[in-house]
Amino acid sequence: MTQQELVLRYRKNYGLSEAIDAGHVSTHQELEAELTRRLWASTPVDRWQVFDDCYTTLYKSLPWLNGSGTESRWAKPGPWRRLLKTPSRVFEIGSGSGELIRCLASLGHHCVATEVTPERGERHVKDVPGLEWRSTDGVNLAKFEQPGTYDVVISSQVIEHLHPDDVRTHFENVRLILKSGGEYIFDTPHIGTGPHDLSRVFDLERPSFFHLREYNFRDLGEIARAAGFAKIRAILYRRGSNIRPIKSQLLFRYYTLIDYIFSKVKLSHRTERAMRRVLRFAL
Repeated sequence: MTQQELVLRYRKNYGLSEAIDAGHVSTHQELEAELTRRLWASTPVDRWQVFDDCYTTLYKSLPWLNGSGTESRWAKPGPWRRLLKTPSRVFEIGSGSGELIRCLASLGHHCVATEVTPERGERHVKDVPGLEWRSTDGVNLAKFEQPGTYDVVISSQVIEHLHPDDVRTHFENVRLILKSGGEYIFDTPHIGTGPHDLSRVFDLERPSFFHLREYNFRDLGEIARAAGFAKIRAILYRRGSNIRPIKSQLLFRYYTLIDYIFSKVKLSHRTERAMRRVLRFAL
């Protein structure tokens, strides 16, 4: 891969402008590699402080990442407008630059935006009607919020950033702050089509930077059930379409079956990624 190709991949991956050059890529790679080692070395006692320090350092040092261009495809009004009943009390974990939660607040929901670091979150959501900003560790949510408070908890591109040892605790705490009958709606990159962090730019086999672990449907189903969630559904929607998104337990079981089949076939990661891409377009 030439240096120019690398820069183009980097710009595309993060939705960045032509002002970004090879120096930006090198600076990002070196810094995130060092910070990732710190995240893995953190303990339950110091984890929030370490994560706060690392993410604050990343976004202060790399200001080009701290804008609206890096939001996920979910940070649009389309599917969310139809997924949430209005008005709902909504709690977002890892609000980033706040594009999604600001959109939901504008639709009449009472929203709480959160981040592990003020550098990433607070300055983007100040003075927005119907929206509050708070700092949390993203895991022990019941220490910050009253139980049974929210109709919906949401996260977009967050779970893969959590320390794997904390993910079940994260789900348990989401369940605690939800009202009876409440929902946790989230998206997270599938390991079978990844990696989706900085590793993707360098065409690595597995996530090696801030995505500490990427998951599949089987993994997340097991974790959610262990945390006490009774009904687990996948969401099907078409980008740019006015068709209502479908929440389906049957679809979740189907995706879980596909994951199981791939686990038994034991293909190389590159082959699996290519086959999943074909299946996605075919089905």
